[in-house]
Amino acid sequence: MSSQHYTQRLFDLTRDCVMTHTKVRSEDRKHKRFRAREGVFVMLKPSNTHMGRLVDINMSGLALEYIDIDEPVIKPVELEIFVANSPFRMNLSCETIYDLTIYESPLSSWNKKRCGVEFGELTPDQTSQLEYFIDHHTTGEV
Repeated sequence: MSSQHYTQRLFDLTRDCVMTHTKVRSEDRKHKRFRAREGVFVMLKPSNTHMGRLVDINMSGLALEYIDIDEPVIKPVELEIFVANSPFRMNLSCETIYDLTIYESPLSSWNKKRCGVEFGELTPDQTSQLEYFIDHHTTGEV
């Protein structure tokens, strides 16, 4: 099997896995998901080595895409949401629900991953911040 065929097959399998997982998870969702605007990022903590683009968010969790560069994965217990060219910052406790490879580079050691996290219990202030964020930094429902 050629490397191009192998890469395409891997991409197809990963896409199918993500779509199946997303379909099952969407049936369990209590809150509507919203697509993030450009320039919104998430950093997983405590490692601070996994930072990526926010894909979508709701009142109970979010999904982000990031480049995995073979750093040891420390299970995140907190995340920080921030917006480029804005003072907005928000820290929330979290738990990883899934962390899937969506693209595997055939020529280097990096992979593109999609990670879904569920927020821990939100304080009233965090709930208010999150509502503000969704109102001002998303483009509409997914």
